[in-house]
Amino acid sequence: MIDFGCLAHYDHLLSDDIHFAKKNNFKFLQIWYDKDDISLKSETDKIESIINCNYPCIIHAVLDINEFETHIPQLLKIIIILEHKELIIHPICTSETIDQQTIYKLSRKVKYAKSLLHENKIQLFIENNSKLDPIVNNIRDIQILFTENPDVELLLDIAHIDNYVHLQEIVKIKEPKLLHIADRHLENIHEHLPIGQGNIDFKYIFDNILPDYNNRIILEITQSNEELLESKKVLELILNKEKRPTTAST
Repeated sequence: MIDFGCLAHYDHLLSDDIHFAKKNNFKFLQIWYDKDDISLKSETDKIESIINCNYPCIIHAVLDINEFETHIPQLLKIIIILEHKELIIHPICTSETIDQQTIYKLSRKVKYAKSLLHENKIQLFIENNSKLDPIVNNIRDIQILFTENPDVELLLDIAHIDNYVHLQEIVKIKEPKLLHIADRHLENIHEHLPIGQGNIDFKYIFDNILPDYNNRIILEITQSNEELLESKKVLELILNKEKRPTTAST
């Protein structure tokens, strides 16, 4: 059974998002973090709000390559207080020009983060990028990063793939233990759309590239609650192959 998660919104009260998640069978929430701290609307302290919610959450930290030394210790303190056992890092590189050596620098930063986190029994996930943020996007980068950090897990963002061949090559390097899913027009460099509003063929992906995937999925869909729920319904049908409608023979 695949568990679905959804997003905690910066402009919602966390309690409202939790009520929605529980009502609609989402098992956990993803909480955004960046250089400006945890992104939550809160009537009280943000960390206190997460503790008081008593609902499974995972932090998704967007960090520039030159922000690791400042923010990993800060994140570690937060995660220990929250008693979380996982952290997602979405690495970007806007503070310097990307060249052939940049991935090795990022790999060292990931190794530093992994060392601190693993000492505290916290599993690290690294997310792949789209061409909009061209680091951990091409196959060379992904191969180097996960070869040098084999005990770091891959969060595979399907909306960030170049095409299906690119996706196949990523999966050959590292089987994902967590997915971000939204739709996209593959001819556009970056989009996160409700399922069915882009042209990603999720049936093809789960039949041919990830046929045995049985871990968690986070739906990164923010357009509306109705479109989020419809996307979840469509994916559940795709994933439950036994309950798919069959085409009548003629």
